[in-house]
Amino acid sequence: MKAIRFMKPELIEYSEIPTPQPKRGEVLAKISYAGFCATDIELLTGEMVHIKNGNTSYPIIPGHEWSGTIVQVGENVQDFHVGDRITSDVSLGCGKCGECRRGHYNLCPNREVIGSYRNRQGVFAQYVAVPQRHIYKIPDNLGMEEAALAEPAATAAYAVTKARIPAGAEVLVIGDGPIGQLAAQLANIEGAGRVIVAGSWDEKLAVARSCGAAETINYHREDVAQRVKELTNGGPEIIIETSGSSNALSSAVQALKPAGRIAAVSWYSGQSVNIPMNTLIAKDAELIGSLGSPNSFEPVLRYMAEGRLNVKPLITHIRPLEDLGAVVEMIRAKREMRIKILLKP
Repeated sequence: MKAIRFMKPELIEYSEIPTPQPKRGEVLAKISYAGFCATDIELLTGEMVHIKNGNTSYPIIPGHEWSGTIVQVGENVQDFHVGDRITSDVSLGCGKCGECRRGHYNLCPNREVIGSYRNRQGVFAQYVAVPQRHIYKIPDNLGMEEAALAEPAATAAYAVTKARIPAGAEVLVIGDGPIGQLAAQLANIEGAGRVIVAGSWDEKLAVARSCGAAETINYHREDVAQRVKELTNGGPEIIIETSGSSNALSSAVQALKPAGRIAAVSWYSGQSVNIPMNTLIAKDAELIGSLGSPNSFEPVLRYMAEGRLNVKPLITHIRPLEDLGAVVEMIRAKREMRIKILLKP
């Protein structure tokens, strides 16, 4: 099969390698679309934490967001057949440890992560093999392009669930990328009374408004903490921080209404982040970490199929898989508005 491999930092190879074969309990799927994520850039540069700590090494096939069709089933696979349209979890737990039995397979000590951790093959390729226990059928009325966004949608959904949004709450989402856009929509689905999105691109903020955000803030022109307090009753009760910016997290603490909650769903550069902890404590507030997307694929696929979660406006580019190098150059130039880029093998 054809596949993209990162051979070492900044070296992309598009070549032919052996097609994987499904093991016992696995299926082999032909990939329809694969989503490009900021994590893939970190793998390419060598800055990803798993590269630095030795849990991932070059060469590696990146990519972890995808949709595809089963072309082969391994021994002992049940309820899935050749021709089924599927997607899958990113974190692949062992299914046997205490964390997996509690449903926390994103914390499994034996886990592999598609396209990164422990070099589990990613989806920037024509085929991928995945365990049956981690795959999900795509609803018949949902397109394969939209289904390729199930993983970022599930990541956003997990954070929104952990934030425990009260009915009618005022919610601030920081970040206008895919996770932020999806978190804003999901906050509305969860019963928020008003969702405000803060970001850096007017075009992306316009997309957020078209998908249900009540207000938007461009943080290049306005102070987020000050402006959101003006737009709300003493600050938002819930903040979903998706940008990975230390300054944004600090601003979130300042903006938060007393007794509120912040859910952080991003990796922050460096080993530490400066947070005004005394302010957080004085507000009797909660700061919640959110890792991955466990147990969240089925609801977001259902929301997409029902038309409640609109991901089509987020797909700004579809490119051939072999054009990945040009895609990386476009991203680094930061001249062209993008939200989600899909690669097509």
